[in-house]
Amino acid sequence: MPLILTALALLTLLGDEPKPDGPFVQRGYYITFMRMPTYDLADWKRILNGIHDDGGNTLLLWVGGAFRSAKHPITWKYNVDHENIRQDFVRDLIDHAHSLGIKVLLGFTPFGYDGVNQYALEHPELKAVGKDGKPTAAFGIGCWGFNLCPSRPESQKFLIEYAREMAFDFYSNADGLLIESSDYAICHCDDCGPKFFEKEFAFVRAISDELWARKPDATIVVFPHYFSGADVPGFGVKAARLPFDPRWSLVFTPHSSNPEPDLIRKAKSSLWWDDSPARRRPQEIQAGARRARGIGATGYVPSLEAFSFVATEPEEGQEWLKGRRQVPLGFGWLAPGEPPYDELPMRVNRVAYREFSRNPDLPFDRYKEILGRDLFGEGADPKAVEDVLDLQAALNFERTWCQPSPLTSPERVRAMAGRGELTPKRRADYQAALDRVRGIERRRREPTSLGENELHRIARWMVDQWRGEGGAILDPGR
Repeated sequence: MPLILTALALLTLLGDEPKPDGPFVQRGYYITFMRMPTYDLADWKRILNGIHDDGGNTLLLWVGGAFRSAKHPITWKYNVDHENIRQDFVRDLIDHAHSLGIKVLLGFTPFGYDGVNQYALEHPELKAVGKDGKPTAAFGIGCWGFNLCPSRPESQKFLIEYAREMAFDFYSNADGLLIESSDYAICHCDDCGPKFFEKEFAFVRAISDELWARKPDATIVVFPHYFSGADVPGFGVKAARLPFDPRWSLVFTPHSSNPEPDLIRKAKSSLWWDDSPARRRPQEIQAGARRARGIGATGYVPSLEAFSFVATEPEEGQEWLKGRRQVPLGFGWLAPGEPPYDELPMRVNRVAYREFSRNPDLPFDRYKEILGRDLFGEGADPKAVEDVLDLQAALNFERTWCQPSPLTSPERVRAMAGRGELTPKRRADYQAALDRVRGIERRRREPTSLGENELHRIARWMVDQWRGEGGAILDPGR
């Protein structure tokens, strides 16, 4: 190890927060590691290098279901092809993050979602109960299983064992935990009922105390559902009103966790999450940074998720996805083992995050100047910048978490047609959007930089999806 550490790395090792570059102390991304089975340690080191380049110092790394638990192997058997299940490397990845001044928080959901939701396959008596009084149905993203009832002592025992294994046995070099409360289901059994979040909190309190006893400076990010007493979005129940420990950090989201100003003032730190870098345009990233600043959050740590699992169920109700490997960020030109984060359309959003998290009020025209320089070099053609923004918007057009844009996927459009959803208006909208991409492809046939060459290559790939049989789906008269 070098004798001289950078100041940022030294501060990180000491447990102090780096000085903010802009309005946020914490900057970085939320990434669902468990749903990205195709990337090995070398790939993840490159991803971490990119986070550092974007000014990041925080990574919310969702590892539930993606480590080889010895006590509960059912939690990873569904993910047996994951590179970290094949050969565990997350400890080395965390060490690499620390060398870059990045703190890593290990993510999982208590009593639900990936890994944890597999336990009920072996113990169906522990399934959570729905409002109808029946055990909840299977649900998931990539990992399909069942929520657990937190009122059952067996559920609590399993979860504390699993979390201890993750935080103490496997990845004790991590900087803390992200305990992400479920956003899709809770238990409505007689013992849980309106006290569900009190029951869930018993685990949160226990694992927090154990981690702080071992590592007093650990960051533990939780949801406000245990403390606010407010309506919990989507569930029709109230949050608990339990004592708040100011050592906890909080996370807020647009869909499942409303900002709570009183709690934000008390917390060690507070993060705003949204999906804009993963799914939307630079304009939404700027809006997200402004939103984070507006609620008084100390950090803006949005999603940079890029799924690459093979769907075993009809994700989002789409039968056509079953058995197919997910297309990370909709970038269908990539091979299964190629990470998407250095691709030109993703760099549009990474530059946006870097710049707007430093200065949410940066004029958008100034952002475009910076983007042009980064992608195409000094003196970049402003029209090339507009073209890359248009291409990025086309790739995200109607894209969902699990479905690529219909502009890139004849399979998705064919499925829509089969369900009677491909209306004449929608056909016309898709054709008009594809015509704009065809214009980009024609303009960039003689590129003057590596960036323009990439722009042309991707536009050409999109156009090629609609040649032959693909084109006949949108234009049956061909």
